[in-house]
Amino acid sequence: MKPFNHYNELVRTGEPVALDASWGQGKTTFGGMSAALALAAIERDHPQDAPLRSISVHFCGPLATDAEFTTSTRVLRAGRSISHISAEIHQNDACATSITACYGTPRESDVQVQAAEVAPGEPGAGQRLPYIAGMTPEFVRHIDFSYVSGGLPFSGSKDNHIHGWMRFSDCNSDLTSVHLVALIDAWPPTTLQKLRKVAPCASVTWSLELVASPESLDTPLGGDEWLWYEAQIEEAHGGYAHTTARIYRADGLLLALSRQLVTVYDKR
Repeated sequence: MKPFNHYNELVRTGEPVALDASWGQGKTTFGGMSAALALAAIERDHPQDAPLRSISVHFCGPLATDAEFTTSTRVLRAGRSISHISAEIHQNDACATSITACYGTPRESDVQVQAAEVAPGEPGAGQRLPYIAGMTPEFVRHIDFSYVSGGLPFSGSKDNHIHGWMRFSDCNSDLTSVHLVALIDAWPPTTLQKLRKVAPCASVTWSLELVASPESLDTPLGGDEWLWYEAQIEEAHGGYAHTTARIYRADGLLLALSRQLVTVYDKR
């Protein structure tokens, strides 16, 4: 069972990579892992001085564990202040994950709006979500979750939100934007709590905006730091759900905004 940093560094060599089964999520790889490694490939081929501002992710197909995959990247446009760069992960001659990353140089501006402050409370407080073989996805072994509000998966909850804490359980370095991408996608889809029996859910598209990238912070984010997560189902019908999330540092600093289109397969 290899930690996140092992594969983060391996992708940067440019050689084909195979993830071990501990990063699995059902029949595919944990989506945050594939998106993060695609971003690592962009940083490998096209390092940027400007902070990462956003990524758009399409989960095109399954990415099997214990099987090699390759990464490819392309600069879509590089302007004076903003660059758009794409990356794809391929396995068995098919695209599994596609991302587009946007980097933007800071500029002087008269528009200054601060995000509303939050007070998440004691880091790590709440009900832990343990790894249970055969019940939880394999990748959960690499992540610590602590529920503060909202329902657990398949609990038939009336809630439409999840609030809680998250961190890597095996990260021995400070967090970068690549780490953050993987961590933010680790929570179970907010829709799973609405179900009363086990059924698959899957992210189709994911849009993530980094309000404050780890690289831009005055104080680094430690690999063992708890981050606060707030997610909400905005609308769900016809087997699809639209969810949004906010991610904060433990002191209430807004780090990222997330939005996903999720499919629900409770009636097949």
